Amino acid sequence: MNFEILIATMFRTNLLFLNNLFSKNDINNFNILVVNQTSEDKLAHSNNPKIRVINSFKRGTSDSRNTAIKNAKGTICLFADDDTVFEKEFGTTIINAFNKHPNADLLTFEAISEEGIPHAKYPSYGLHNKKTLEAVHTIIIAFKPLSILKHSLFFSSFFSLGGIFNGGGEYLFTINALQKKLNLFHIPKTIVYHEEESSGTIMESDANIYARAAMKNHFYGNITAKVWVFKYVFFLLRHNFIKLNEFLSKCKVGFEGVEKYNDLVEKKLISRL
Repeated sequence: MNFEILIATMFRTNLLFLNNLFSKNDINNFNILVVNQTSEDKLAHSNNPKIRVINSFKRGTSDSRNTAIKNAKGTICLFADDDTVFEKEFGTTIINAFNKHPNADLLTFEAISEEGIPHAKYPSYGLHNKKTLEAVHTIIIAFKPLSILKHSLFFSSFFSLGGIFNGGGEYLFTINALQKKLNLFHIPKTIVYHEEESSGTIMESDANIYARAAMKNHFYGNITAKVWVFKYVFFLLRHNFIKLNEFLSKCKVGFEGVEKYNDLVEKKLISRL
């Protein structure tokens, strides 16, 4: 298989950052596409024929991922961020998994912190469903570009870092793949190390509540989303992620996310499932 790694980064003028990503592997064994979202005075270039660089003047993680998908040359590709470290022999792990599952269109793996803590409560080995996809982050997704392009699967510009709703893009991407009858499997093997913010910091943030409320509206409708906001904020209060005097303000943030999504639907900028 022709395996290629699709790396998202910003404002790079050289490729020295790749040394850390491949510190446990020989970088010369890999085909790499770097999408560098930057400005005209900060461009990166490659003299290595196995490393391609696209300097993009657009913004947002969704645009970076979509640019990579459209320009990928590998038969198998892996999404990556510029602050990850690949596990030793990760490429072999991925290729062997696709060899074992020749009908798979997309495989997910696992990521851990430097302390060995998993990023999520990952599902066991097997086919994905809506519930198991909740544990998926972009950096553990490997896929066949031909399958993705055939079904016009791309990341939403609304649900992404830099978008109106700050997150959830990988969930929408994989759910859309599932709904289009692509074969999605989880392989319980670690391929990457990456430090994340604490779950509490993420869970209680206004950006998270705002985005997740909009996501619930997308899948389940306006009323269900508002009920979810109340339940979720109460969960945060009960588990001491927020204080009692923050309860109403956090609910308000969630309701604003629901209404913003409704506004986008009314303007026909986005379609509810």
